[in-house]
Amino acid sequence: MIDVEKLSKAAKIIKDSNYILVFSGAGISTESGIDDFRSLGGLWDRYDPSIYASYQYFLKDPSKFWEMHNELEDIVGDAEPNAAHQAIAELEKIGKIKAVITQNIDMLHQKAGSGKYGAKIYQLHGEYGNLHCIKCGKEFRYDEIDTKNVDYPVCDCSGYIKPKVVLFGESLPFGVLEGAMNVCRNCDCFIMVGSSLLISPANFLPSIAKQFGAKLIFINRDNTVMDDLVDVFLKGSAGVIFTELMDILKD
Repeated sequence: MIDVEKLSKAAKIIKDSNYILVFSGAGISTESGIDDFRSLGGLWDRYDPSIYASYQYFLKDPSKFWEMHNELEDIVGDAEPNAAHQAIAELEKIGKIKAVITQNIDMLHQKAGSGKYGAKIYQLHGEYGNLHCIKCGKEFRYDEIDTKNVDYPVCDCSGYIKPKVVLFGESLPFGVLEGAMNVCRNCDCFIMVGSSLLISPANFLPSIAKQFGAKLIFINRDNTVMDDLVDVFLKGSAGVIFTELMDILKD
């Protein structure tokens, strides 16, 4: 049961805000059928990330990554945005949300329509939809490369091809973290959805927003280590909570 008083308080903060920033983690996508990699039964239960998701290991033997990737591709490729993604896109459309920072690579924010009305999207861990050669930098679409019938795809220059996602031991995309930190300083409302806030460096973003005067709303199934910062904590399903919030905002 969602606390009606907290819902009303969160809705008022959203109504009164002019520059809302959304920060999303794996929890927003579980309702789209993409399990949190770190959860019981998640991807890391089946594939040791120190091997299958390590950049240094990828440089030695890309086949391990691609073995894992082919399973992930089937899951992510079929996933559709849920009510939370749709609500975030709608709030952008009406001029409330100015930026989205996400730890997810699934591109579900974009599928829902985020970014179409001017909001900047910061993909902290890269983007699933494109490939590139790690040697020459050439970029590819998925339909240009055979990733299923080979151990691993190779560029004409002999460099390994990989999705533009960040593996363990690999640097974040240039400028993305800096840009994310800047919007945290500019926002007047910071909405966190579906993150444990345990993973660095993203986990310090709420405290930056708070330091610069933003109201903080957390929407999550579980408590986090930063709950003492929040103005409103809405505990439960992101899709259900966003649906309730949108109903209040439309009244």
